[in-house]
This record gives sequence, structure tokens and C-alpha cells, in this order.
Amino acid sequence: MKALFFQEQKLHLIEVVEDIVSYSASSLQAQRNRYPFQAGASKDGVIAKGTTGYIIKRWRRMYFSPDANQKGIEQFTPPDQPYVLIPYKKVKNKYRIVLSFVIKAEK
Repeated sequence: MKALFFQEQKLHLIEVVEDIVSYSASSLQAQRNRYPFQAGASKDGVIAKGTTGYIIKRWRRMYFSPDANQKGIEQFTPPDQPYVLIPYKKVKNKYRIVLSFVIKAEK
């Protein structure tokens, strides 16, 4: 059972169907995600409509992991680190499933 705890399982490939505020501009996360000494590179912490990624299960919890190679990802990820895990509760009921990797058992 220990081995399953440390594994990452992709559940669904999803597309966000509405803009989601990941963090506010005054939060500590916003300060961490700033580009130092660049006034024009503002970050608003919004996961834009149309962003794709995976719903994954890791450490017995669910997360949204956005695809790193897409437009607009720099608005809610740290500089030079596009691979992030966003808690599932942020995207819950705000996405559509494009592809499911879960195999349902037949009755």
C-alpha cells in the first residue's frame, strides 16, 4: 500500500470553462510569482477560460495540473516554473472533461 501513496495518477484531461481566480493580487503567492524588476509583467492569478490540464491524484489528494506549453499559463504560475499543482477545490465544477483515464467497473 505504501507504493500507491507516492504515485501520481492522471484521472482526466480537462478544459476550464470559465475564468478562475487562483489567488488575489495582495496574497503572498502573488508576491512569490512576480517577476523582479519588471514593471510590465503583471500577474493577476487568473486561470483563463480554455486552459487545459489534468486532474491528478497525488498523495491521496486531487489537484489540477495545467499543461506547461500553452498561452496564458504565465498569469498564474511562478517564473520559469510552469509545472504547478493547484488544489482541486479551485477548479471544481468549472471544467469539462475532454478525456477520461478512469476505467469504470462493469456491474
